[in-house]
Amino acid sequence: MGKREFGESTALEADGKPRLSRRLAHLSIGWTRYGELVRTWNARLNLTGTQEPNALAEILFADAVVLAEKDVVPEGVCFVDVGAGVGAPAIPLLLERQDLSATLVEPRRNRVAFLRTVIGTLGLMDRCRVLEQRLEAAPLDGAPFDLALSRATFAPEEWLRRAVGLAPAAVVMVAGQPLPPGARLERSYRLPFSDAPRALGVYPLPRT
Repeated sequence: MGKREFGESTALEADGKPRLSRRLAHLSIGWTRYGELVRTWNARLNLTGTQEPNALAEILFADAVVLAEKDVVPEGVCFVDVGAGVGAPAIPLLLERQDLSATLVEPRRNRVAFLRTVIGTLGLMDRCRVLEQRLEAAPLDGAPFDLALSRATFAPEEWLRRAVGLAPAAVVMVAGQPLPPGARLERSYRLPFSDAPRALGVYPLPRT
């Protein structure tokens, strides 16, 4: 698997709120269908912890808008999402960027069933697969990837430790707290409905 370069060290501060608001107000057909699937399954399984429409839109789509920028996730990347949950931001990112592919790692069977349903329904079978396992249980099939990301599964510093060996770079996403030092690219933004602050950083990882 060819590796992609993730750019020079830079920190970019931008609110991004108007752009996020516009993007979430005009969802693509794929994003709309994904949101409908989440709401349908949510009624039975409580996948996200909220069914309030604005909060759900922020959970599902806001981070994907930022990740879809090609200086954040370069063209042609194959990424791994550890603790994929309901598939956000990975599924919306794949729908937005046809050049990307992904492996989703998720140990909970009901969420794995949901993810596989989504992948089949939205026609992502050629670019996305699900591994039903914990990160520490066994080596991940397909590793090393081009990029590793995880959201709300590990503390930032722990995720950077665990991501070593998965990819040459990892994405850290935080809400209302500073990013760890050492990012070579940063984005700071506010969610359009709740106005909550978020940030993500891309970090180089040591080779193993």
